[in-house]
Amino acid sequence: MSRSLRRTLAVRFAATMGAGLVAVAVAAYCATRLVLRQQLDHGLAAAAYLAYEHFASAGEHAGLDPLLVSDAARYAREVNRYIVLREPEGAASRALPAAAAALPLDTAALARARNGKAAWADGVWRGEAIRSFYTPFAPGGVSGGRVLQVAARLAPVAGVLRRLGLVLLAVVVGGTAATFAGAWWLAGSAVRPVSEITAQATRMEAGTLSRRIVAHAETDEYRGLVAVLNRMLERLDVAFANQRRLTADVSHELRSPLTALRGEIEVALRAERTPREYQRVLHSALEEIDRLTEMSDELLLVTRAEARLLEADRKPTDVNALVERELAAVAARLAEREVTVERRFAPAVTASLDGELVGRVIQQLLDNAVKFTPPGGRIRVTTAALDAAGGGARVVVEDSGPGIAPEHLAHVFEPFYRADQARSRGTGTGLGLAMVAALVRLHGGTIRASNAAGAAGGARFEIELPESDDPHAHARE
Repeated sequence: MSRSLRRTLAVRFAATMGAGLVAVAVAAYCATRLVLRQQLDHGLAAAAYLAYEHFASAGEHAGLDPLLVSDAARYAREVNRYIVLREPEGAASRALPAAAAALPLDTAALARARNGKAAWADGVWRGEAIRSFYTPFAPGGVSGGRVLQVAARLAPVAGVLRRLGLVLLAVVVGGTAATFAGAWWLAGSAVRPVSEITAQATRMEAGTLSRRIVAHAETDEYRGLVAVLNRMLERLDVAFANQRRLTADVSHELRSPLTALRGEIEVALRAERTPREYQRVLHSALEEIDRLTEMSDELLLVTRAEARLLEADRKPTDVNALVERELAAVAARLAEREVTVERRFAPAVTASLDGELVGRVIQQLLDNAVKFTPPGGRIRVTTAALDAAGGGARVVVEDSGPGIAPEHLAHVFEPFYRADQARSRGTGTGLGLAMVAALVRLHGGTIRASNAAGAAGGARFEIELPESDDPHAHARE
């Protein structure tokens, strides 16, 4: 199920802020509750001290303001202190106001106070929670076991906490909502460029790949993304251009043998021919069919290798022996053209590779070298280990032919690419070097074309075949 990045960011940011606000609100509520209870306890202790002094100095029968005592609601609201002087057995001997005589008695706290220690106790009076403070009553330092109880209703504290809870709840809800709104706006601003970049990329099709994405290309945060997308578009543009060129080249290359084949057959059918003439036409047609078969086989091999549909059956292989085998296959042609071969083999060059596929690579490079080396010329073949540990292999094939013009070096591995006439003669399919490059890349290797150093000149092809078959381990140069 798809999710909106904007909504996800806003919800997560608001949830995080809401959780933080809840934690702060709970901490504030608990801290306030503790402080209020402590203040209430201090107030009860202070009231007990005042009542103690009042009873001790003015007499135990001192009263309160009759107007204040007569208004119980006002007394509860403004004073909220209920004082009881209790006898040792707990009976109320004096109460201020008189209704305080009905205050509940906590026997444990009473016993503690009778032993000379102050005590605190919670209880319920008239359906309300109260807090009581018990302290010994010993005027003049003479203790008679009497206890002074001072109580207060907890309703005011609960009311303050209730109002505080509502305020904190409003802060949490409001803060979370405000955070969500701000995060929604911020996330929208952050992802809006992505939407614009996506819209530009969506409008591009096969025929418009030459265009580039320009939205927010000047923004530091999105410059890298735009650059990556533009590089991808550039590669796609090149790939489509190569595909179109390959299609056109294949059509052109197929047309030539088909035209020749059709012409031979049409000429043969115009009039009666002798058996020898029919044989000549059939031999010519068979040559064109062989050329078409070779071209289709090589094109299929290149396509499968480039698409990674062909797997290299890698095995430890003696590279020197592999090169010798391919040299023996062209020995007759070398002798016919009086071309000498200079071998520069490093000892014991072994690599894990597909001997059949790499054999085709070396065969094609040797065939190329023989084709373009003039009679009496020279071919040099070099082998070496790719690294100091002996892993992988490097094979170099050089000829003493006319070489390759610098402007053509970057294109010699493209299918059906035609360089200068000196290196374009012959009846090849135009796919040989493209097949070589595809098979080398299939092994995760690299291939380079250059001109040999020295006065003799000539083309130089160097392949490197690493032990790893990771196609990204080496980039084609």
